[in-house]
Amino acid sequence: MKSLSLSLPEPGRAARGVVLTTLAALLLAGCGVRPTGVLDGGEAAGGLTKGLRLYFVSQAGRLEGVSRPSIPATRFTDPKSVIKLLLNGPAKPELANGLTTLLGSDGSYDATVAGGRVTVHVPQGELSGTPVENRNLIGQLVCSIARARAMADTNGTTRTDDIRVTIRPRGDARPGTYVCSDFLK
Repeated sequence: MKSLSLSLPEPGRAARGVVLTTLAALLLAGCGVRPTGVLDGGEAAGGLTKGLRLYFVSQAGRLEGVSRPSIPATRFTDPKSVIKLLLNGPAKPELANGLTTLLGSDGSYDATVAGGRVTVHVPQGELSGTPVENRNLIGQLVCSIARARAMADTNGTTRTDDIRVTIRPRGDARPGTYVCSDFLK
């Protein structure tokens, strides 16, 4: 007589299979998320922030941009108006966060625009700080002015680094031409 042999799974293996099947069924059944109607996600995110951006110096000695969304950049195509805002310094909350301006308060900065080039005349003695302070002061001017001019481009094709700013210190110091990314490295 032939014996009948059945191949039954081991008890532990069968229990694991039941547990895994139950977990898979629960996962496939969903997590209780109910369907909703069509929701409006709002306006799509834009590439650039709107409004003016000014650059101040942090306590760590780095340039930091602060947005002024209530100030349309198109109002500040003249670099002198951007310099005036930098001379006013950071707003109270920005001051509380340790930001400062390195521009002196005598206000004898001047700026000209010829074609796409901007030249800023810096008062004599303004660049007599440490090399880091001088670099940050120039960076404040270059980045704030370049950003404002790029944002004022109604075609939206001008990048901040397309604006070259020449810093011309009064006195014997040599002028230099910069783009904003020179200071944000």
